[in-house]
Amino acid sequence: MRTLFIFVAVASIIVPVSAESPPKPIVLNAEQFAKLREIAFQAAREGDVKTLEEYFKIGRPLNETNSRGDTLLIVAAYNGQAQAVELILKQPKLEVDARNKMGLAALTGAAFKGHLEIAKALVKAKADVNASNESGQTALMFAALSGRTATVEYLLVMGANLDAKDKAGNTALSLAKAQGAEEVVKKLEAARKK
Repeated sequence: MRTLFIFVAVASIIVPVSAESPPKPIVLNAEQFAKLREIAFQAAREGDVKTLEEYFKIGRPLNETNSRGDTLLIVAAYNGQAQAVELILKQPKLEVDARNKMGLAALTGAAFKGHLEIAKALVKAKADVNASNESGQTALMFAALSGRTATVEYLLVMGANLDAKDKAGNTALSLAKAQGAEEVVKKLEAARKK
């Protein structure tokens, strides 16, 4: 239904022409672009791949952001929309490690929410497993904080720094302990012994 709306929105600004005159190009104003961006971000949140495909077909900037600084990739990854993430990752000139205003990237969001398959797709697309926000928090820390055992294991296998500290001196292990994430604590302690 949302895809149809894009066509209606674009079609409503086409100027009728006679058979003798060439068609005039469609020109969208700032308000119309803002509405299209809003539709695209809702599509990323909901995993509406068809709408995202149409959005990319009209040449909209892939790395544009919403008011929080999130990209479409960050929104799709955080919300566990694997098909949307897959589509976005196929787009040229994607900034896979783009950060929002809080310094969080798509991998951080996927790790925090425990979306393991999305985390794998992001790492395969060259997301930096040790990237941190301004506070020094990494995807491993977010996964540990939220008790995402499988994600923690995967990030460690992919080279996440077990000893990284944020500005407050927290490590993934100390965060897992503080949250009572016993399984994560066991995994991190086992990894430290290796």
